[in-house]
Amino acid sequence: PGGHGLSPDPPGNLRPLRNVMIRIYTFTYAGDAQEAVACVRCARTALPEAVVTVVDDSAAPVPPEARRALVAHGARYRRSSFPRCGNLRGPECVRGIIATLAGGAADGDTVVKIDSDTALLSGGWVRDMQHNGLALHASGYRVPRNPSERSAYGNCYALSGRTARMAAEALECAAIPPLAPEDLTICRAVMDVCGRERVRLDEPWTPLNRAGRWSWWNWDSRTANPEDYARSYDVVSVGNPRPPHVPKSARREVMRALCDARLNLNSQSIKPCQTET
Repeated sequence: PGGHGLSPDPPGNLRPLRNVMIRIYTFTYAGDAQEAVACVRCARTALPEAVVTVVDDSAAPVPPEARRALVAHGARYRRSSFPRCGNLRGPECVRGIIATLAGGAADGDTVVKIDSDTALLSGGWVRDMQHNGLALHASGYRVPRNPSERSAYGNCYALSGRTARMAAEALECAAIPPLAPEDLTICRAVMDVCGRERVRLDEPWTPLNRAGRWSWWNWDSRTANPEDYARSYDVVSVGNPRPPHVPKSARREVMRALCDARLNLNSQSIKPCQTET
């Protein structure tokens, strides 16, 4: 695209794949400390070859015991100073996140941003980024006020290293609203600089799309089973609303159970398959 000095990624069969890396970032804070530990464990299970970095909020850092647990699970730990405006919003936050994702990444690297309340259960779709020429892969939805437009859910998305750098350059001088959400803003920037044809937004699981491999934990179900979820889905969020009687600590427990179930499947060498939940 003109003005950025960077051309789109070449097709997958022309891209050099030597020394490429997968880099995973989760941005957390004290309130999600235990979920962040579970998130790192899931990510390290799904993609053991990846470099996982936890970016803590210097204004509300996780406690020392959580930091030790994160490092024990193989994560790198750092703090950011940009304001997060509650839930990763605003110009400084958007620019801080995309600069973090772009920083240090080679063009052929794959960079993943994942929320600390989200479990990555399968890394196949992330590894495929090194071959399929996509600029961004995430789960997405049709914008209600404009059905022809689609946008990404921000709980987990993957970018090529080159795409992250292009988006960072574009957003550095862009006019960003005061409370602009990080996920929508970065997704739109990627579409603008790389083109919609190089963005893949998978429909999440719904009763009308039972093939979807992105989902949320069903807090209202008494029969929701971690083993079924581990077989059926690549990405599961526990950040959706819970019934009043379910404590926040249940999110961590569900993520742990999902990871245990994934590990059990791995040990049995069972290939994940879609099942109804």
